[in-house]
Amino acid sequence: MNNKHKFQIKLFAILFTIGILLVFYRPAIAKGNFIKITISGGQLTSEIDITDPSLLEFFSFSYFPDSRTQDPMLGEGYLITRYDQQNKDESFHAVDILYYYPSKTGSGGYVFYDGLINGSSEYDGKWYIASAEGDLAFRNILATNISDQRTLEQSYRIPIFLAFPLPR
Repeated sequence: MNNKHKFQIKLFAILFTIGILLVFYRPAIAKGNFIKITISGGQLTSEIDITDPSLLEFFSFSYFPDSRTQDPMLGEGYLITRYDQQNKDESFHAVDILYYYPSKTGSGGYVFYDGLINGSSEYDGKWYIASAEGDLAFRNILATNISDQRTLEQSYRIPIFLAFPLPR
């Protein structure tokens, strides 16, 4: 084997190793995906579980590094807890907490990143502008779930009303 051939084999081995490392390191750089989120508060009457892939990436609600903003002084928001794995006892491992505040104008929104559970990050305790995609996905989920909850509440009221005779 000549030196040129040995060099090509070493170069291929190094590039192959770097490629493998990048494939496995990429999720860590992107902060990984969550397996579910829970949403509560606001107009919701109960906590809901979400597994919509459009909201399960770390930057789904906001691309934190580029969207920092001042406190927008909004009212009540929605508590979002994000989970990255299911434990052996079938409970879920909570990773972080953030609050989502839809704007009152009907488009756009804001995110307050409360922070990592049992840890900290450079995004903790700061306000961010919501991404257009995250805002749209969140509003669609709210519209469906708030509508479903109101319909459910109304359907429960009818049998209760009919079950009791009216006073005369």
